[in-house]
Amino acid sequence: MPPLPAPLTRLRLRLRPPPFAAIFIAALFAAFVYLTLRNMGLYPTIFGDEWTYSNFARLTPYREALIPSYLYYTVYGGTSACGDAFLECSRGVNALFYLGAAPWIYLLARRWCGQWTAAAVALLAVLRPSNTYTAYFMPEAMYFWGFWLFSWCVLALHGLPRRAGLVLSAAVLGMLALIKVHALFLLPAWCAFLLYQAWRARGTARPWLLAGLGDVALALLVSAAVRYGLGYLYAGRGGLLLLGQMYAGQAQQRPALAQLIAPALLNLRGHLLALLLLLPLPLAAWLLPAASARQRAALPRDSAALAVYTLLMMAALLATTVLFTALVAGGGNGIENMTRLHMRYYDFALPLLLLCAAAQLAPGAQQADGRTRLLVALPLAALLAYGYAILPDAYRPSRIDSPELFGANASPEQFKMLTLLALGVLGAWVLHARRGVQLFLFGYAPLLALLGGAALTTALREAQRPDDYVKAGVYARQYLRPDELQQLTVYGGDMAMLFKTRFMLDNPQVQLVQLAPGQTIDTGRFSEDSWGLVVGAFALPQRLERHSGARGFSLVRLPPAGIVIRFRESALPPGVRGIDGMSTPEDWGRWSDGDRVTLRFAAPLPAALTLKLDAAAFGPNASDDITVTVGDTRRLVRFGAARAPLALRFDTDGGATAITFDIPHPVSPHALGLGPDQRQIGLALYRLQVEPVDDNPD
Repeated sequence: MPPLPAPLTRLRLRLRPPPFAAIFIAALFAAFVYLTLRNMGLYPTIFGDEWTYSNFARLTPYREALIPSYLYYTVYGGTSACGDAFLECSRGVNALFYLGAAPWIYLLARRWCGQWTAAAVALLAVLRPSNTYTAYFMPEAMYFWGFWLFSWCVLALHGLPRRAGLVLSAAVLGMLALIKVHALFLLPAWCAFLLYQAWRARGTARPWLLAGLGDVALALLVSAAVRYGLGYLYAGRGGLLLLGQMYAGQAQQRPALAQLIAPALLNLRGHLLALLLLLPLPLAAWLLPAASARQRAALPRDSAALAVYTLLMMAALLATTVLFTALVAGGGNGIENMTRLHMRYYDFALPLLLLCAAAQLAPGAQQADGRTRLLVALPLAALLAYGYAILPDAYRPSRIDSPELFGANASPEQFKMLTLLALGVLGAWVLHARRGVQLFLFGYAPLLALLGGAALTTALREAQRPDDYVKAGVYARQYLRPDELQQLTVYGGDMAMLFKTRFMLDNPQVQLVQLAPGQTIDTGRFSEDSWGLVVGAFALPQRLERHSGARGFSLVRLPPAGIVIRFRESALPPGVRGIDGMSTPEDWGRWSDGDRVTLRFAAPLPAALTLKLDAAAFGPNASDDITVTVGDTRRLVRFGAARAPLALRFDTDGGATAITFDIPHPVSPHALGLGPDQRQIGLALYRLQVEPVDDNPD
């Protein structure tokens, strides 16, 4: 073949396919853009959970956090730098962590398959519908990344000395427990895996059981040292509570074992059927060694380790999930609650099954004969048909608890199609093992991710429309000052939705009160400076007045008795014509400026009144009397240097239209060496109330 002309040669060089690394990075970047655009503009949807983690990460000291996820709080506490956009910032960090797990998964997959197949497995792992967890202010995304870092340390650090890899894995697990407490449930499975590794390495001079127990002891020691050491540094003695106060309280609920068996089995059935629909071929390939001694003997050492690690992890996580559901959600008293499938407690580990499937494509991997594969596939196919018959009606998949099953069950037609395709994948695997694996990895699994992702995206985008609870929280946060939010109580008919309002208010001091239909609001909770936010159509008691709001919610408070001036507010209340001798409003109130303060009123003040003051004196004025005059009545008052309330009785002729304060020693902070402020101040006024006195109430 003659050589190409020079221009065509240069064109060919320019059109050379980009290197693999560039394509893989570009795919991850495209996934990041997709997650960012999908999650943008959503309001919080998981109510109590999102509020809990946002509160502990951003608003509460570590020592007061009820859940010891201190590493998570450290990272996500930084989202406060984004101001009101902290939720959007947290979603960006979520996407980075979630997609950051792909390199660890890729590196593990490369142990058994080529780079393109490994890249496909890694991308499938992060493009599953469970990436919807990146939309929530919760630790799932960071935990997903941490779990795969841990798994890589356990399965792939063969280049390091054995004990060095073990210590590193244990340290990662200890830190993982400070991202999410549930990492503690990985420990029994990992300890069992260490014993398995010791058994596989038997034949040395040292007995394998003794070596394995030594590894387990070292793993426990290092994990505990990291977990407790960091916990103590973060929160003192409170950081040493392994489960934290909240989960420790839940652990005290211990129904009798007999009460747990039936609901736990019901819940376990749902999980197993769901896993079979989502991962039919990985489960078949995973079970194959159990059905064939020849297959067990033919497994490469690394593939056997992966299969055992997957078995132990999935068994431990499934047992934990089912027990938790039976213990907390069911407790033997509410069987209907056991139809809730909390797949998010092990969803992060499901890519292990993808790796088990990919391991079947390893060069030189020996496949069992078709008859053995048929023996494995037939019962799985029967269970698939059984799951198709009962899963949609017997269980309640939700986009939060079980996003992948929710996406697969988006419509009856889609659920039927996926079930038939899962049966077809099993059939193809029976006929030709490698072709069946390829059909699953490059056909069924991407289709499941695409269809499920579309259904989840549609459901997520519904959170772009704010409901009354969101609108109420946004309005009150913008209207009220931070110190007023401290005294706010929110009323509504749905406690879960009230958590959403508190999330928008972004203040842990806000109180929540659930009202039954027709229930009256208790005005005993109100003071003259407190506020109420009522969401829904609830009648207001006569003592409460609607201050402001919109359709669906009202901001309410007690009407003040008489005239109230809050000096931090620039606007004057009705009935006050002006203020002389005072500086501009500040966050706390106002300073006097000069030797006299005059408050002028539009109408004569009551003849008998109580003047309620919240004030403090400055400098030498704290040791001298200040003259307070209403009409022709004067009172000498000594204010302390600290803020304190004071009530003064005045009896006048009923014609007074002003209140004056004569300051004996106005002085500037500059003159006292307290800074550059040149104002002649003497009295700090926070609040003043003119309250009429009725001496003849009858």
